[in-house]
Amino acid sequence: MIYPPILRVDQVADAAKLVHRYYRPIEGNINPRTGTRFDDWAGGGDRTEVADRITADDLVAVCFLSVDIKGRAAIGLLEKHADEITELLRQIPVDVDLWDADIEKLNAPGNPADELWRLLRGRKYGKWGIGPTRASKIMARKRSRLIPIYDSVVRPLMGLKDSGSQWATWHAALTDGTDLPGRLEAIREAADAPKHISALRVMDIVLWMHGIELGLKPDNDDDIVDPEE
Repeated sequence: MIYPPILRVDQVADAAKLVHRYYRPIEGNINPRTGTRFDDWAGGGDRTEVADRITADDLVAVCFLSVDIKGRAAIGLLEKHADEITELLRQIPVDVDLWDADIEKLNAPGNPADELWRLLRGRKYGKWGIGPTRASKIMARKRSRLIPIYDSVVRPLMGLKDSGSQWATWHAALTDGTDLPGRLEAIREAADAPKHISALRVMDIVLWMHGIELGLKPDNDDDIVDPEE
């Protein structure tokens, strides 16, 4: 099994409880977790008018998931490399779910998703404080149905050693023949979670909440060593 037992057919009710708790106001506070606004902040990152560019609202939304974007990276993404980012995003579909994607094409070196990943990670223009966690969150904001979130909690649960094979691993889990995508929809419905969040995001929330229950610690980004300037 590529994914942990919490995503099995017989665990839909328990998984739904985790998602429901994620969206429930935190004890002693009238507001839920800031991560509940990641998907819909400023109308969402994949709506038509902004789908092919990274905006300041996208970077704010990413910060809701307990990471920050350094000033140098923000300038690079919003201004200096904006045209290149737009050209890459135009080639990455908004309306394709990961389980329906051509995974060999998605993973191929030099494809638009890979090139955007490399740009975000600073491998083209120099390090600027964006590791795999931050890069995945930016890409998930822009392509919520296609790109999963990668972090130190989800990584071990999905049997990943690093971010190198992440998309193929998630794709294999979602196409394992047990209709995991259908279960994710059932989990969202049972949790009474917002309809606008993608099935991939439901999976991320289940894994993250389950991992926290197991005592896994979020480290925000596992290979950031870059100075801020």
